[in-house]
Amino acid sequence: PIQNPKSKIQNPKFLTMLFSLSNLKRRSVRDPDGELAVVPKLLHGRTALGLVEQAMQVFEGYVGRPRGEYDPRALEAVLSDYRLARCVEACLLTCYAFVQPQLDSLLSAEQTTTLAERGLTSPSDMRLALWDTANIRYGGFVPPSERDASFVSLAQEWGLSPDARLVDALLTLDSDASAILTPTRDRPTARDLMRLYNQGAVKTLLAHSNSVQFEVSRLPGAALKKAYFIAKRRGVLVEIEERVGGTGYSLTLYGPEQAFGTVDKYGQRLADVALSLLRSLLSMADFESGDVGATAHLTLHDRPYRFHLSSEILSRLGFSPEPVAANEARRIAESPVAYSVGAAFEAVEGAPAEEPTFDSLVEAALYKEHKSLEKQGYTHGWRLQREPDPLLAPGVVLIPDFAFLRGDTRVFMEIAGFWSPTYKEKKLAKLRALAALEGDEAALIVAVPQDAAPIFSGLPYPVIPYKNNLRMTDVLAVLDVRYGQREQRADAAHDQLQSLRQAALSRGLVPETEVAQALQAYTRSELLSSARALDADDCKYVAGVGLLSKLTLQMAYDSIGNALADSPDGKLALEDAAGLVASALGATVDVEALVQLWPEWSVERPSLFEVYLCHSSENIRE
Repeated sequence: PIQNPKSKIQNPKFLTMLFSLSNLKRRSVRDPDGELAVVPKLLHGRTALGLVEQAMQVFEGYVGRPRGEYDPRALEAVLSDYRLARCVEACLLTCYAFVQPQLDSLLSAEQTTTLAERGLTSPSDMRLALWDTANIRYGGFVPPSERDASFVSLAQEWGLSPDARLVDALLTLDSDASAILTPTRDRPTARDLMRLYNQGAVKTLLAHSNSVQFEVSRLPGAALKKAYFIAKRRGVLVEIEERVGGTGYSLTLYGPEQAFGTVDKYGQRLADVALSLLRSLLSMADFESGDVGATAHLTLHDRPYRFHLSSEILSRLGFSPEPVAANEARRIAESPVAYSVGAAFEAVEGAPAEEPTFDSLVEAALYKEHKSLEKQGYTHGWRLQREPDPLLAPGVVLIPDFAFLRGDTRVFMEIAGFWSPTYKEKKLAKLRALAALEGDEAALIVAVPQDAAPIFSGLPYPVIPYKNNLRMTDVLAVLDVRYGQREQRADAAHDQLQSLRQAALSRGLVPETEVAQALQAYTRSELLSSARALDADDCKYVAGVGLLSKLTLQMAYDSIGNALADSPDGKLALEDAAGLVASALGATVDVEALVQLWPEWSVERPSLFEVYLCHSSENIRE
């Protein structure tokens, strides 16, 4: 039976089909290496175009007619090949569908309302009513001679015209044979259909591949990142290596045998990523089909085959450059995956905010935890960057999962998932090659499952083992200890002391955030340790406030003291005290932190809604 291919996917104009492998017309040859290779039948040329146009005319002749009248062998007669006809039919059914007619297609609105009042809203309800009538009036069996009469009787009972054929049509309205062939998309041209078939044929072979290897003569940095993250976001394992001599790059996509499941589950992902990568490369204005080559490795009938995506095949896929408006924001291509954190990440101006998505729960949870800690100010100044630049070593390209930035320091992070042994060995070899790069030790943290920690322990990078989830607090601790550069920052902070004092004398107040930035202090303990050296005869550091000149402190003291002296009850609302201090300092500060300097005053809270500044009890007794 013909399946209904309706889909909610809206991004392509025509949806690329995945054919049945048994229906795909193909032939076996020997490649230049003497290995078995498979070559799919692709449509091209005027002869094929004419045949496809005829097939479309025959198919469209059934539009508006029920499935029972549709003859799939009509396409076979035109194309002279049943396998090719089935694949072309599948392509056509991305733009057409057999749609079940509704009651209002045979009845008026008044008749439909009358049936609904009787509880007859579907053909199923009508069949139940017919069976009840057959049991009551005929003892469970209606003789053939009484069939039309019983239908006429039902029609009159239901308020319809006494037409047996009408009742017969209503009873079978939801059957497969009654479904009407209906257009669901814009009508494709014959060239559109040929291109759709060619893409579907290539996609089918890619979906049954174990791996797909791309050889690219040149790959700009932006395109390199794009290629990697297209695969990453779709959950397909990818390796990117620079060829010996710097003559180009090798990108390998790993299929289900190297991953974790079957072709049915992961094969289409592999095919989607491979086609997306081809589309991205060939749609570049300065990129030609000769600049990229691809070879898929697959098994057919228990024998290994190669599928070479030659320049001839690539030229028939129709991936032409797409024009981009001058003001259009371009983003790294992203495909939705299962794991997201429910928050927008760094938005591109002019583009809608998107929810960040990841190919593993570990990455999603780590990102979410960092954003939560960042809002509370507990990330020690480390900012999290997604999609960082690649790390290069001779013959190796490694694109980490994250990068942590603080000042001039950038630390990459690679999160090892639950890989297959083959993929794990490749990843370990890459990290060793990167570590062996002379004169340039990359700042890198590797997070691995606990059972894989011994394998990666020989690397010169810190390794963080995790069981189920990776905690950001553990990552921050490693960042601070290994890459925090505390001693260097302390020496640099010493050089800033005098300039901060001069700023306090000229401005009266240097806010604490500015002090922390100048001293490169990213935690509370670091700030308090470095800020002690700021105290001098003419200025003082106040925790929670900043660095103040003695003159400014005296002004703040006098404004509060005078207000307390004028208060009849000897107390001052903390909000009013904050306003007085803000006028004296020219900035809003934490008054409660400031008054800790003066023991003669204290803050009292008689209730949850009242906070006062008053003379301390010891001072009153004296």
